[in-house]
Amino acid sequence: MPSRLRGRFSRPLLYFCATVAVTGALAPAAPAQSVPGWRLHETPHFLIYAVDGTRASRDIEQIKADLELIHMEVIAPLDLPPSRLIYPLYASLEVFRRDWWHFATLGYGDVVHGWGTTYTGDSREITPYTLTRVVVSDAFPRAIPLLRWGLGEALGDSFAGVDANGHLKAAVDAGLVIPALRDILAPSDFGNALPLSYPTAVSFMAFLIERYGFARTASFVERVDYRYFDFENLFIMHFHARLAEVERAWQARISSATVTGRIDSSTYLAANSFIYRVTLAGNPGRQMLLPDGPVVVSEAFAAVEPLRRLNLERVRTRMETAARASRRAEQQEQRTETTLRGIVYVVVLTPILLAVAWLLWPSLRARVGAPRVAGTHRR
Repeated sequence: MPSRLRGRFSRPLLYFCATVAVTGALAPAAPAQSVPGWRLHETPHFLIYAVDGTRASRDIEQIKADLELIHMEVIAPLDLPPSRLIYPLYASLEVFRRDWWHFATLGYGDVVHGWGTTYTGDSREITPYTLTRVVVSDAFPRAIPLLRWGLGEALGDSFAGVDANGHLKAAVDAGLVIPALRDILAPSDFGNALPLSYPTAVSFMAFLIERYGFARTASFVERVDYRYFDFENLFIMHFHARLAEVERAWQARISSATVTGRIDSSTYLAANSFIYRVTLAGNPGRQMLLPDGPVVVSEAFAAVEPLRRLNLERVRTRMETAARASRRAEQQEQRTETTLRGIVYVVVLTPILLAVAWLLWPSLRARVGAPRVAGTHRR
């Protein structure tokens, strides 16, 4: 009996499994990276998304070429494990606000969310900095800020043609004092030295790339990782040079850099603080959940390259736009808080007042009725 039952049930189950397997093989599979309303355009290293009919969809071939050029010049030389970058092209801020989370959820494994850009037809909107940052951050998630953020920005400078050492020289000429490397190795020390520790890190990593090349500098970041306490020994083992000697050579490179014009130190410090706080130290994805998040994040990303080029007027405009959005959000929050407080007061106090009135009503009715009774008796 048991063997007969097993025979009777195994054959239908076999037929069912075979049917499911054949149906699954013949059914058209949905693309793993599909996003409703968006068309995917693939290149060897990018998953580019655009909405049909927008300016981005018309310029898609040029955008593909621009992105692959960035990868070829400053990402491929790092010799990192292969990955593909998600790069959405938003037609407007509202589209960015609405759809960014679709692309953020696609970033896992060897697929990295590259944030993309709001594209209106200006080729300058395709900037290398967002890409180089996310690539380095994904490859070295535990690396100390000096190395991780410094390398990401230095790679962007390399593609954009920005002299990171000349950038720092302009800050020195404006009267700002750059911190020594030993004072910004630990993450906490790096944070205490902000905002100048940020451009200092970029300049130092750019100098290492200039001196030792992309791949060797990237492998040093991997070697150190979070071990800031052993930085000098690891530096000697990797580069076969003492950190103090290389630091002196770097400082000499800064001193010899050419700078055109002077910058306003207060605007420069505010710009560095704004960009580092929103896009590096803070999580842009978390910022996006705030009422002013899409505006602030969009403006901060757009301000990175102008800051690296020391175009502080453009950065100031971006910062003012973000500040206005934050003020509007705060005012809206205050109005919402006031309304909610009013509702709470009404909900809480109304039963209390009704209860008090119910308790006092007998005595009040007696007092009101007493004069009427006395008047009736006098008549």
